[in-house]
Amino acid sequence: MQWSKLKARVKEFICPELKDRIDFHLTSYRESHDGADKVWITIDGKRIFNCKHYPYEWARTEAKHAGLRGEQIESFLAEKEIHNPGNFGDAMRVYLDSTIHEALESSDPFVKAFAIIDRRVGKRTLDKLELSDSEHSLVKAFYELRRASAHI
Repeated sequence: MQWSKLKARVKEFICPELKDRIDFHLTSYRESHDGADKVWITIDGKRIFNCKHYPYEWARTEAKHAGLRGEQIESFLAEKEIHNPGNFGDAMRVYLDSTIHEALESSDPFVKAFAIIDRRVGKRTLDKLELSDSEHSLVKAFYELRRASAHI
């Protein structure tokens, strides 16, 4: 699915209070030898989240040089909140294909963040939702924004 269609489908699910405040952006550098890209999310025009191809690759290489392998590398990157921009579109697809309850319980921070701002999540569900201290900063930002918009 094209980025513009995917973005539009996800935005359809954003609660009305936040629909015009949150935006998702993607840039691909087609002339680059490796098609490097970046993704960022804005609230009221201010960037709150960034992920870029090269910092992701550099961090993976650093983790490998430190002796990490496989899942250890992924855990290291997740802990540092360093993401592959290519995974952002995949997370959008997973979110669209999941039930709202599956999305809220997802280990993928993008999927969980999308679910938190979903119009299908009511005040009671939002009020019962508990975030851990180690929760991803994007999930925390969307959680606080959603709670404020719902006056919880």
